[in-house]
Amino acid sequence: MKTVKAAKSLSVENLPLDVATQDKARADALPSIQKDMLRTYDPAADNVRRFLDLLAERITRPVAASLAACVHCGLCVESCHYALTHPDDPTMTPVYKADQIRKIFKRRIDWTGRIFPWWVKAGTPRGDEDLNRLKNIVFGTCSACRRCTLNCPMGVDTAILIRFTRGLLTELGIVPEGVFNVSRDEWETGNQMAVTPLDFLETLQWMRDDLRADPKLAGLDIPVDLPGCDFMYTINPREIKFDPRSIAQAAKIFHLAGEKWTLPSAGWDQTNFGLFSGDDRLGGALARNLYEAAIRLRAGRIVISECGHGYRSTRWEGYNWAQYDQDLPSESVVRTLQRYLREKRIRVDKTKNDLPVTFHDSCNVARSGGMTEEPRDVLRRVCADFREMTPNRTENYCCTGGGGLLSMAEYRPLRMEAAAIKARQLEATGAKLVCTICHNCVDGLNDVIKHYKLDMRVVQVLELVENALVY
Repeated sequence: MKTVKAAKSLSVENLPLDVATQDKARADALPSIQKDMLRTYDPAADNVRRFLDLLAERITRPVAASLAACVHCGLCVESCHYALTHPDDPTMTPVYKADQIRKIFKRRIDWTGRIFPWWVKAGTPRGDEDLNRLKNIVFGTCSACRRCTLNCPMGVDTAILIRFTRGLLTELGIVPEGVFNVSRDEWETGNQMAVTPLDFLETLQWMRDDLRADPKLAGLDIPVDLPGCDFMYTINPREIKFDPRSIAQAAKIFHLAGEKWTLPSAGWDQTNFGLFSGDDRLGGALARNLYEAAIRLRAGRIVISECGHGYRSTRWEGYNWAQYDQDLPSESVVRTLQRYLREKRIRVDKTKNDLPVTFHDSCNVARSGGMTEEPRDVLRRVCADFREMTPNRTENYCCTGGGGLLSMAEYRPLRMEAAAIKARQLEATGAKLVCTICHNCVDGLNDVIKHYKLDMRVVQVLELVENALVY
């Protein structure tokens, strides 16, 4: 394995710092709706005052509880992959990151900070430079994996504080460029990779025709906007733009299971960058697109392809952001596959997957979604040599690409340093394949494998099930 750089080679203090939050040219390029929804830097505005006003307006009971409950016991330090790989750098600990918004809360809202600020270490940002340092902390040194939350004896949800602070900064336009660009694409096109309707439909047709080349699949279809189906399938734009094989694998399995299903022509993107940026309005708009598509097509339920934050956003968070009634059931495609296998709607031969396989629990599916046993049940049915990594399930370490970090190139060196703990965890399994049910994790794990020169590759559950199929 590649030698890890010494701890503290990168820290909050030497992360990129742009004193001007967003340049005027980028602001002028935005459509009018996004100028309102993602406010950009205005040299004449008092960003600190606006930040403090937003803090007071948006504080909620769960946020206030997590701000007030911390006793600084330090147990969160033992849970965080950033802190564990930088043991001499206190700025990498979850408690330090949370304290950056906690001290502002104390000075602005909590009575102790107004009367005795020196005693409770209350403080306030002094200008754009302080706000940019805060941006580097909440965007650049935390993947919002919630492992520290799970291990906090006081129930402090550091990830909710990170997202809350990101949302305040996003409202001011004080965001990494990658977050800005993805948010813009979602507002303008309805999906995070700016896939056009023509590219979407042509890719589906290409996959359908490719599958039909097999005489046994001559009747296969990838239907679009078919009303009254058993379920509407939603996907990650990565599946259209970079990995359409996953759509083909799902379509093949659905066909052999005799399923009546459809994709919508609009509202097909289940991913939601509002979860990462803290922008509830963006999150609500994207979720509403998806829910309204399912209602328009009279779908029996929503099936969510292999995507961690898509699963969390679509099943729960999106309904809150969109203020939408949760009338339709939804499930991960992994649960759909599990049902097919249990009901023998598809036949498999596990010896077709004979390489040793381990499973990576995605943070938003396992820790924040409670789905840990279903993928293991499927993998044991379709793989000859399944191995657990340690720790696993809700205690698993992040792939290092969560929380939107894959879009933030400026933080990649620090992210790769923090990935050392994940690399050791992967290597210890001796597996040749690491399976995940999240496209973010596919890219995050691929980065870890490449950086630390591990002899393994990343696969997803759909790929392994498709490979094990017996016609």
